[in-house]
Amino acid sequence: MPEFAFTPLAGQEDVLDGMFLGHIDITGKSGSATTRSPRDPDGGMGILLLPAVVDLLDGVAGLLRRGRGRFTCSDAGVTFRQKERVLMIRRMFTVLDDSSPQAVAESLGTAAQRLSDSHLSGIKAPTEDTTVTEDGTIEYVDYRYRLPEAIAAFQDVRRSLTG
Repeated sequence: MPEFAFTPLAGQEDVLDGMFLGHIDITGKSGSATTRSPRDPDGGMGILLLPAVVDLLDGVAGLLRRGRGRFTCSDAGVTFRQKERVLMIRRMFTVLDDSSPQAVAESLGTAAQRLSDSHLSGIKAPTEDTTVTEDGTIEYVDYRYRLPEAIAAFQDVRRSLTG
């Protein structure tokens, strides 16, 4: 089973809108992927963590609902591919892990919940982030609400895999 870790960078206590930087680490049976830079001792600047985690949850949830296909998480540089009863995680040409969809969902859901439990209460201000919806309209995203919504939807999909 792969392991996911979402780690905000230290020293961002003044970021009250949830747009803090951090890293995604994915460790599988056969390899690992990270957003950390090997050239920087501290891993480098990182990525905007909450938007990346929400995108990852939404993308993998869609893949699990369909039961087949692929989803690429560009922030972490990995592709998830589900075929039959195996969900494979790849980075470029290297397979990092090939586990059951249930195992991947359990690990990803647990890591996202851990991030929410430890950092969501620190978000005190509305997020000034936007996204373009499928119909082309611009929508404001407030991660105080969007992260818990993404986790809840993901957990619904995860539960549907077991029953």
